[in-house]
Order: sequence, then C-alpha cells, then structure tokens
Amino acid sequence: MEATGDQSAFWNSAAQTRQFTHPLDAARFSRAVARDAHILDYGCGQGRLCGELVALGFTRVVGIDSSPEMVHAARQRNPGASFAVNDGARLPCADASLDAALLFAVLTCIPDDAAQKNLLGEFKRSLRPGGLLLISDYPLQTDARNLARYLKFAPGAGYGTFQLPDGAWLRHHRREWFDEVLDGFRVEDSVELEALTMNGNPARILQLWARRQQ
Repeated sequence: MEATGDQSAFWNSAAQTRQFTHPLDAARFSRAVARDAHILDYGCGQGRLCGELVALGFTRVVGIDSSPEMVHAARQRNPGASFAVNDGARLPCADASLDAALLFAVLTCIPDDAAQKNLLGEFKRSLRPGGLLLISDYPLQTDARNLARYLKFAPGAGYGTFQLPDGAWLRHHRREWFDEVLDGFRVEDSVELEALTMNGNPARILQLWARRQQ
C-alpha cells in the first residue's frame, strides 16, 4: 500500500471540481502582518486565500502549488496575485526573504513524515526571524466515519493516513506531530474550528499561529 506516490493527476483534476474552505482570520492576520509584507501561500490551490489577501490591501502576495492546473485556475481567478508551480522540495525563495507564509490544508496532502519535515524546513529557511507561519490542517478526528478508515488503512499506511475512493491519499495528525514538525518555530496560539473538507464533509481543523525563532 503506497501512500507517498505521485498524486499529481488527482490534484490537477481537482482544480475545477473541489472547493477549499478553511477560513482565514483576516482581522487577526491584518494586525500581525504589514500590508507591504512579502507573503507566500504554499499549496495555494485555486488562489482563494491569495485573492482574499489582495482584497485586504496586501501588495506582495505569491501563491505556489505543485499542480499546474491549480495554478492555472488561480491565475484566472485572482489576477492581483502572482503564482508559480513548485513541488515544495526547494521553495523558490531566498533565505529569510518571507515575512509571512500560509500553509492551509497542505500537510494533510503529504502523508510522508520526511516530506512534511522537509517542507517545514524550507519555511524555516525562507522566513525571516520572527516571520509568521500560519498553518491550518486536520488533527485526528473522532467521528465514526474517520475512525473506521484510520483503522482500515493503519496496517499499511500508519494510523491517521487513508485513501479516498477516488484515489487520493490524505493524512490526519496527532496533536504531538504538529509540535514535532514545527521544530524551530514558536507556536503563539492554536485555534480549533469547524470547517468543511474538499468533499463537503464537516471536520474539526486546527490553526497554528507560529513564529520562526531566531
């Protein structure tokens, strides 16, 4: 059972069919980040968050996604932001060049431990000391539907990783894992919210407001 293979075909096909709804606390973000800050939204999908930030008056917003079709959709929908294709192995950002970064519903799409740690290492490299990293993702859920699929796929993929009927592999996380993967960051606050998954199912999400340490 391979949960770390190429999923590009799925995400390219999802570009026009799925909705991504994790909410951004615009008022809090606006208080924390200057309007001329250099902001990266990694895993930007169709560019929804980039569009929201541009509408709020942020002037240096860049969205990056590994899916060319997602980036194509983002450019069509949000002409006020810049977009690029990148797989996250090495972000196209100079060291300490970012003031803030968003990582919304991205770790759930990366089942592999090492790949997640590499991506967070890239944010540690690219963010300036004190720069903001805002993560929104899925902790382990407690409802019967999720518990059943955690158990089903646990023997081959690890508890919390599962495959959707349409083939995509996703991962929900132990709370302690977020602490581990955020080595080098100081978590200032964690907020639990209700949201919908890309398939329209209700879920509990966790948003972490973190700062790159010196």
